[in-house]
Amino acid sequence: MSFPPNAKLGTLEMERKLLRQHLGLGPNPGDPPANSPPQTQPLFFIEMAPDSRGGAKCKLPTCDEIIMPGELRLAMSPAMSYGGWPRSSASLYHIHCFEKLADFTHADFLDRIQPLTRQTWKLRGLNAGSVLDGNYLVPGGVERLVLEWKVTHGKWIDKRDGVCDESEEEKRVHADFLALLRNAGSSKYKQLMKPAGLPLDEYNNLLVTLAPYESDGPDDTEEWNLFDTYLDST
Repeated sequence: MSFPPNAKLGTLEMERKLLRQHLGLGPNPGDPPANSPPQTQPLFFIEMAPDSRGGAKCKLPTCDEIIMPGELRLAMSPAMSYGGWPRSSASLYHIHCFEKLADFTHADFLDRIQPLTRQTWKLRGLNAGSVLDGNYLVPGGVERLVLEWKVTHGKWIDKRDGVCDESEEEKRVHADFLALLRNAGSSKYKQLMKPAGLPLDEYNNLLVTLAPYESDGPDDTEEWNLFDTYLDST
């Protein structure tokens, strides 16, 4: 179904207000919440669309395209209801469609983004069988890109809003952790001690499997970096 330009803008504006209210926010920025906070805070999961015969319908009313199996999509869970009980456990969107609704320059939206991984699938309400079959989980590179994008945008928001205030100890721990996150895989990265509180299996994953660098050794002058390749540094 196609929308006239003015109707399309009106529909998107209404969807933005509904989304804000679904998150427990006021319908417009600066408005007080119109309803009580949701019992379960919605999260935005970046996931792989599972195998299905016909794909899935994008929840954005102005989108006529199907989300195809194997495509990255955004699943908002719990789903948004329209005057009653939600019809499914999650509202599904093309990622670029959801970006028309969510303002990721604000933490109320950014903080909810989660890549669908071995650690987060239970939060999405999936059953173990679906995940063990290889559905929904994003590749390691996508996981790292989503989290790095989230961290860098979060730092920008904190700096803009003047709320970044870490103790010296927090800065030291964060520096060790960030060095692992951003430099693992490079021949120049010197493995420090495992950051405090990080499980050993996750440390090994970040050190090897999810390392952003690929290097042929100390003489490699053109090490490949995941973030430099796919993320806009600005």
